[in-house]
Amino acid sequence: MNLKIDRIARDVALRRYVLPECLHVPVAAVNEEAITTYIGNIVQVLSKRTPNKAFLVSTKERQCRDDRLPIWEMKEAAVLHREMQVWVHVAYTRYRNAYQRAFPTEDMAGKVLSHAMNRRIAVLKGFQYVRITPVSAGANVSSAFSENWGVALHGAPGQTPEKARHGSSIQYADLADLMLMMDLKLGGGVMEVVNKGQALVEPVPR
Repeated sequence: MNLKIDRIARDVALRRYVLPECLHVPVAAVNEEAITTYIGNIVQVLSKRTPNKAFLVSTKERQCRDDRLPIWEMKEAAVLHREMQVWVHVAYTRYRNAYQRAFPTEDMAGKVLSHAMNRRIAVLKGFQYVRITPVSAGANVSSAFSENWGVALHGAPGQTPEKARHGSSIQYADLADLMLMMDLKLGGGVMEVVNKGQALVEPVPR
């Protein structure tokens, strides 16, 4: 698998999110080509009636994990770089069917499927495809504050999709995105998310 690196997206993750490369987890892509160029191979189309709306994507295994980060001690972190991922178009509504088609034996009891990037934010940034992951309903609802804040930010007058995503073709998860994907409740404010999540990504001497 000969994938390229979106250097703009990488720089945003390093400088704005202050996340090490082992935590660069793709959550959005501008189109199908961006998925196959930067994220992985499309091994199955999961949308039956509407083509190219949901994909099963095989991703490249990462070897750069920093075991000093407490986040890797949590079993929930396994979802971040899962080898097989489901990606859906932001306008696609039958994504639960698509996910269950990809993983028919996975226990979904008590789970909802969360878009790793809020779909309204994805549209504002010009991203057509977003990764979905199963989380509890409580964690999904708890993300509303940070998502509404993001909608207000990227929907400001004069903002364009190209400017909002800094010209990148994909976007990596920020700290709030990572916590939601891991099914952790985000609390009621941006600073609470930062304070709760920062401890997970600060290196601890071994």
